Formats: sequence, structure tokens, C-alpha cells
Amino acid sequence: MKQIFLASTLFELVCLAAGIDGGDYDRPAAPALMGTEGLAPEDASAPTERILLVSNNAVVMELSESFVDSPGAASLIARFDRVVDLNEALAPLHVHPSSWRPDHADLPVVESYLRGRWGLGDTDEIELVLESPQVNPAIALGRVFSRATIRVHADGLMSFGPTRNQIPLTNGQRMSVLHYLPLVPGISPKLLREFGIAHRPLGVESFTGVVRELGEHSAETLDAELGEILSTEPSGTRPWALVVGQYLSALGLITSEEETQLHIDMIEAAAARGMEVVVFKPHPAAPPSQTGPLFEAAQRLGITLQLFDLPVMAEVIIDRLAPDLIVGGFSTALMTARQIYQVPALAVGTDLLLEAIAPYQNSNRIPLTIISEICDGSAPDKTDAHPQLGRLLAAVTYCMAPTLSHDLRDAATDFLTEVFEVSTGRGESADRFSRYFKRRRLTALALPGSTSKAFAPKRIIKRSGTLVIKAVARKQQRIMKRIQQR
Repeated sequence: MKQIFLASTLFELVCLAAGIDGGDYDRPAAPALMGTEGLAPEDASAPTERILLVSNNAVVMELSESFVDSPGAASLIARFDRVVDLNEALAPLHVHPSSWRPDHADLPVVESYLRGRWGLGDTDEIELVLESPQVNPAIALGRVFSRATIRVHADGLMSFGPTRNQIPLTNGQRMSVLHYLPLVPGISPKLLREFGIAHRPLGVESFTGVVRELGEHSAETLDAELGEILSTEPSGTRPWALVVGQYLSALGLITSEEETQLHIDMIEAAAARGMEVVVFKPHPAAPPSQTGPLFEAAQRLGITLQLFDLPVMAEVIIDRLAPDLIVGGFSTALMTARQIYQVPALAVGTDLLLEAIAPYQNSNRIPLTIISEICDGSAPDKTDAHPQLGRLLAAVTYCMAPTLSHDLRDAATDFLTEVFEVSTGRGESADRFSRYFKRRRLTALALPGSTSKAFAPKRIIKRSGTLVIKAVARKQQRIMKRIQQR
């Protein structure tokens, strides 16, 4: 049996390497819907070859470098028997991996083509280990290799939210295990819960070990770029913050001007907390952006700004150089810094982003919600409890995907009643939690906090009989259909 691991970022490669080191992929998996809890029988054939499938999903591929060329990547790639490139395989088809949607009639031809190109025998058993299973190219690979069992590896916070897009049933029925990084204590992933997928957290020790290994290959680069600027004080290292950018304007979530202002706000927030040096690290998939306004802001604030755009993971910088603070929007790096490395993390601009991301079921909503609630810049404490976070995520999950998460409606209703109920004296939580919900969405779902009262079929039936009930049912169906199409 041959395992094909799909990865499009260096962070995903790190998580895959950590899973391999922890033995998570040694035993074959079986579809969870068969009641296997994701485990294949003891006598199932063990993996004979591990193949890394590299994909460049950047919006502007010409301006982004492949993560396989990053410092230290070769050391992690050595855990695989060989590497194949999805972009090269799709080049003759003139299609981007994210927009690859082979026709159903072409699937046998495409499978034959890929098996031949990647050295897979016609009868070789395949196991796919995919990222982002709700979008292409993961969906397309599952459809092409229609007999392969499917695992999912989730490297970020989206795994704690619902499945945004409808996954082909033939793909979902073959899914077995979700491997994820446990960044939110006490919270279980909700991704693919409709297929009963088994949850397997990655070992934190394995993850930090791989990051440390990667950092050994980046030590000279980090010292050359940041060593002098961070250690100019005779008494030692100056207090400094790592600011991690994202590519929100490239995704159309906000304008480039708003993104530049957001980065300025992050620098100002770091300066307000006593930081003398700010290291700004753009997102690796982001196109070139304006940096002039950032340096002007730093000069106005009297701090030193260093642009660090080399292909080094934020976690490597955190592990080796231990910043005093990390600042960002809703990057996963904020949670890895806080939860794994015990570095204070501060989220900036979350109110703007909560309003900006659309539609409501945008997969970024859950990471944004988690980070907005937890990353307040305070010193991390392993005993920190966030009792309301689980209830908040359940309510947001239901509002994002009411059809897939119908069993969460009662929990969402109870939580929203507390949030928006002012008359009982519990309205103090409205200011804190109401920003995570849209009134229009709550109205469409007839939830507490809506702008109009929910339908009352019992009253209507007394007045007008079954004809009105049927009309109400049709109206509710139209509302649900519009929600699903957003």
C-alpha cells in the first residue's frame, strides 16, 4: 500500500513530519463510517512507500516560491521515499490546482495518467492523506483515486469549524482519521463530523522536535538577519515583537489599503506594549505589499522595524529567538506561540475582520473567533480556562452550517438566548459575543437575537388552518435554500 501525502505549505510539511515521527501513519486506516474508529484490521498491509505530493496553491504562483526550497525542508522531505509535483502534472491541462475539477467521464483517464506519471502501478493500493478536504485539489484527488482510503491532516484552526462546502459522498464515505494539532485545549474538531471521522491529535513533542530540526538549518539566516538588530543593547536583547502578516486583500476579504492600515495598527499595538523592535513577517503566499507606510509608522513611534521576508516559518523564529510578543490578525502562528511556546499573543483588527469576511460560512470565521477570544496579549497560563469558548464555537458552527450541524441548534439557541437577553440581567455578555453573529443570519435561522420574531405555527393554525402551515413551510425552505447558497 502506497501513501500519498498532499502538502502546499511548509507548516503542513512540518505537521506531516511530526505525524510520521510520532508513528501516526504507520498503521493503515479504514473508513470511519464502517464503525472502525478509523483503524484498519491488525492484518492489513502496512505502507510500503510514502510519497510527498507538493502543490503550489498561491493566488499568484509566479510571485511565490515552493516551500520545498525553504531552509531545512530537505531534512523533512527525507522522511518520504520520493516527491512528486501536482502543478507539473496539471501543467499540460493548463489548470491551477485550486480550480482543478475533472469531468466525471474523464476520471478513469486522469487516474491512468497520474498513475503512470507518478510511478503507481495499475493495481497498487493507495491511501490519500489530504489537506483542506472541502476544496480542490483535495476533492479532485479523492474523485480521481476513487478506490483509495482517505485521511485528512489539518494544520490550523479551521479543523475546529464545520465543513464549509459539500464534499462528494464517495469521498466522505472513505474518510477515516483527522490528524490535527491540538491548539485549543478542551475543544474537539468539528470538521467532517458528518462522516464520523476519528480525531487523532498530533504529539506536541513531535511537533516541537520537527520545528527545532528545521530551525537548525535556519540558524545562520536568522542570526544574519535579526541577531544584530535584536542585541544592540549592552544589557542584552531589546524587547521585541513578531508581527505576522496575512494575505487578506489577495483573497478579497479587505482592500489593500485596509490591510496596510491593519499592519500599521499591529505595529502601534506592539509599541504600546513597550516593544522597541518589531519584526514584520509577511505571509509566504501573499503578493508583494506596500512597506513604506509601515516604516513611516515605526519612525513616528520611535521603534525599529525589520522586514523579514525569507522563507522561514514563524514557529522557527519563535522557537529560536523567543519574542516577547507576537501580534497578528488570526494567523495560526498566534495560537502555536501561545499554546505551545507560551509566548503572549495579541490579535489586532478582529472586529474589522469579523465584519469583512463573507459569506458568513467562510472557513476563516472559526479561526478568527478562536483567536479573538483567546489572544488578548496576556501572559499564557496552562491553567487558563475558557468555559464559554466551546458554547460560542457551537453556536457559530450551527449558524455557519445549519444543515450539517442541526444537532447543535438547541445549544446555539441556549447560548444566544443568554447573549441577547437583556431583561433577565444577563445582557452584559451581548457586547462581548454579539459581534460574532450577524442579525440577518440569526433572523433567517429564527434564532435569538434576530430582528424579527420567529414564525409561530401553533398560533397560525388556530387562525387559518393547514394552508398557512404549508405556506410557512415553503417560506422556511426558501430561506434555508438562500442560506446554503450564500
